[in-house]
Amino acid sequence: MHESQLARKLVATLEAAVKEQGASGVKSVKVRLGGVHWVDSEAFRELFTLFSQGTASEGTELIIEEAPPEAKCSQCGSTFTPHDHEPVCPQCGSREIELVAEPDLQVLEISLLMPTLQ
Repeated sequence: MHESQLARKLVATLEAAVKEQGASGVKSVKVRLGGVHWVDSEAFRELFTLFSQGTASEGTELIIEEAPPEAKCSQCGSTFTPHDHEPVCPQCGSREIELVAEPDLQVLEISLLMPTLQ
């Protein structure tokens, strides 16, 4: 399951940020899911919650921005959002389609919890 790898990667990224910044935890994280794969955002959310248990990122507010994949027709050059795994160009009907690659997971913003000084 691709979502599992992405969720584990996000937990690792957050743990590294906490350690690097000397934070006590993570308040929230905003991510963009998409790329050339269809990522199930609900499965990703559930897996993130599971994998973050017992870590500094447990209880983090997860904000997901979905970015559907984009395709480009090799025949007419039209760009469009495919709606299935075998896209057809809506302009010319060609099946010669190239998916435009973007990362499947992009971390857009991390809000860390910093320890209070006394």
